[in-house]
Amino acid sequence: MVVKKFGGTSVKDDIAILRVIDICKNEKSNSVVVVSAFSGVTNSLVELFDAAKASNTARASEIIEELKSRHIDTAQKLNCSGATIEFINSTLTRLNMILDALVIIREFTPRSNAVFLATGEILSSLIIADAFAQCGLSVKHIDSREIIFTEEKFIDAEVDLPKTREMTANLVSEAFDTEKVQFSVCGGFIASTLSGQTSTLGRGGSDYTAALIAEALKAERLEIWTDVDGILTSDPRKVPNTKLIKEISYDEAAELAFYGAKVLHPKTIYPAVEAEIPVFVLNSFNPENTGTKIIGHSIWKNRIKAIAFRENVTVINVSSNRMLGTFGFLANVFDIFKKHQIPIDLVATSEVSISMTVDNGPSLDAAIKELEKFSHVEVFPGKAIISAVGDGIRNESGIAARFFGALTGINISMISFGASEVNLSIIVDAVDTVKAVNMLHKEFFNDTTDNEIFVNLGQK
Repeated sequence: MVVKKFGGTSVKDDIAILRVIDICKNEKSNSVVVVSAFSGVTNSLVELFDAAKASNTARASEIIEELKSRHIDTAQKLNCSGATIEFINSTLTRLNMILDALVIIREFTPRSNAVFLATGEILSSLIIADAFAQCGLSVKHIDSREIIFTEEKFIDAEVDLPKTREMTANLVSEAFDTEKVQFSVCGGFIASTLSGQTSTLGRGGSDYTAALIAEALKAERLEIWTDVDGILTSDPRKVPNTKLIKEISYDEAAELAFYGAKVLHPKTIYPAVEAEIPVFVLNSFNPENTGTKIIGHSIWKNRIKAIAFRENVTVINVSSNRMLGTFGFLANVFDIFKKHQIPIDLVATSEVSISMTVDNGPSLDAAIKELEKFSHVEVFPGKAIISAVGDGIRNESGIAARFFGALTGINISMISFGASEVNLSIIVDAVDTVKAVNMLHKEFFNDTTDNEIFVNLGQK
């Protein structure tokens, strides 16, 4: 059993979808194919919901017609059945009716938002399943809302793992064993609450869907097909001469995802870790490339594998003499961030102060006001986190010296090293991010000849 996930750019139009089918039809094992919405569709659905909230019914109707035209045009080019065309029509007509009702009753809730956001994957998965059939492949479409279950949160919902495992194993196995199909196609990102309402797993959640299915089915491998050749040593849009990483550990991939690499959704890693399933990151536009393999523990340790970065970060310094010789102060600080649902990334402490990094968000001001009731608070927006990632780098002498030595002229306002064996992180001014990342990448990768770990782009 193999699980293959294709992202939005990989299924953006009829040509891309036919490329996906070509990739899949060469697979000898039974395969679950998890697909995202067509590229750009989820953004259109976000705009649609916002237009409805603003009572801009003219723009909302225009978006629905654009979505209808795009999906029907793609389905027709793929020779999809009349039933699929009718489903597209009826789904978007119904969405328009829901929109009109919401404008009247003003019920713009996470539950109604989830209904809008789920539409992209509902439509794309059915169109792609039909396209598989039109190419002569044995296929069954499975609505992911019948196999992935969540809490009652609707947006960015937490998955009910036992229920999801049970339903996935039952329904998907039934498709392969009873109906004798080779492919099951389903949409990523979408799910149902235990009460049967539509919910979503968050942006990028199609990767998570695929990993959940792979774990439930004890798949031999999980393939994440995207529009890049794999996991690279840094962001090629900002850094020249990036290299492809052949193999990386789960911990390294998770750190890279968290600190800015956009190839993988961070949650993707964890179900695969639990089931010890190898994950391959591959390029649907260059399927001959070997991509990046993610395994439990890489044999290549004690060296930096990549430089990741995340911008739009705020540093918060909290200081108070009450910290000195007392207990409970840090707990009070963290409780405030928990109350306002603000994740903390990096932390550094001294006798009377604590420094933290957080992403900017609408609830940050309220948290700061609460902190100011018992401490002095300084806020420094416009920062960035830069992280060097590699298993065992904490224990390798000389790496830290090379890292900081490469950053001559860059002001570093915070350091995190030692809490993890996998990353060394610093905080810099956002304006220095690209310069600093390039300096580090040049230091650690420009002259490397380690072809067992890295591949120059353009080489196999």
